Amino acid sequence: MRHLWFILTRLWRYQSLYFLKPNDAVNDTLTSSLLCRLDWTGPIVEIGSGDGVFSYIMHGGAFPLDFDRYLLTDLSKQDIYDDHRDDVIHPAVRLDYPNITLAIDAKQSHVDKIAEIGFAKQAKLASYESLPLASSSVAKVFYYTPHGLNNHEEAIREAARIVAPGGSMLILLFDSKIKSSFICHRLAGFLPGAAGRYFSRLDNGRHDEIMSLAKSPLQWENYFSNHGFVVEKKYSGLSTFAWKVYDTQTRAILKILIRIFGSLPRPLRTWVKTICLISSYPYLVFFYLLFSNEYLRIDPVNCYVAYQLKKIDQP
Repeated sequence: MRHLWFILTRLWRYQSLYFLKPNDAVNDTLTSSLLCRLDWTGPIVEIGSGDGVFSYIMHGGAFPLDFDRYLLTDLSKQDIYDDHRDDVIHPAVRLDYPNITLAIDAKQSHVDKIAEIGFAKQAKLASYESLPLASSSVAKVFYYTPHGLNNHEEAIREAARIVAPGGSMLILLFDSKIKSSFICHRLAGFLPGAAGRYFSRLDNGRHDEIMSLAKSPLQWENYFSNHGFVVEKKYSGLSTFAWKVYDTQTRAILKILIRIFGSLPRPLRTWVKTICLISSYPYLVFFYLLFSNEYLRIDPVNCYVAYQLKKIDQP
């Protein structure tokens, strides 16, 4: 019952954050569920924090109903969320656990958001391939497989470098079996001319970026062993069908929806958003129970794997 309450509350809070792309809530709730089974005690350095909202909600944080990610967007950019304005984010809950002493991200707008949420004690701008921390100086790292990596292998080595022997790494990764689940990428390759280019823009490089990071669980475990880690815990989930829906949903009209909602007065916008949330929430609960691979295993393949690793020696 406690786990079901976790699922129901996170689905609502992530849905409120991503209400124009509601299946994002299924994705983030599932990954939160996997990660929260790991050991979050002690001081932690978070690498690849993004804008900070994922971890904040995962650990019990909440925002007012009138806040969501679409209030901070720049539709002229490839990453439309690479935008920040002060005094827009107002966390409704302040968290004392876990103890995130430092959050690192490669985008200044993300670092600004992390600082405004106040979840991490300190937020710092840095390249994932060159972390501003001494070797063997950190007891525990949460590595949230960040977007925008220049060199995934080097970034993993950097994260491993800063962990002290006997320390831990909590890490969320992709299973390579996800490859055929990128609908926009597949349509971009299948359709000719303008239609193909259109779906390529919708994919926005997501397939190539994620597949460059993906391995089978056995390959990941061999990889960790080569870097001086042993696996203490492992959890997996999210069906490939759920990923296919996540990859499409309202992506084709998202910018139009953002413009429409952005034109509304804030009270009216919040009222319409609330109607959307109430209408779609039962669908999300039903979808999660069927396709997250936590309660039913309709699909034998999982998209995500979460590991708790212990460092036994220098790689």
